[in-house]
Amino acid sequence: MGKMIKWLFLAIIGFAIIGFLFVEDGTDNEAKTRLEKATQSQRNCVTTLGQGVYKDKPLSWKLDNCNVPK
Repeated sequence: MGKMIKWLFLAIIGFAIIGFLFVEDGTDNEAKTRLEKATQSQRNCVTTLGQGVYKDKPLSWKLDNCNVPK
């Protein structure tokens, strides 16, 4: 029974490590490109939204609300 628990624990740790390796940073490349092309006032808008009640919204949502072109 002890060996089975040990192997189960090692398998869970292994899957967790593999999962962390393949997880993206949460921001898609399209949104990053849009942010790079934004004007300074649009970037300021995105920064402001990132600090308020909308801080948990995705970057693409913030870009849309700051009128950054696609």
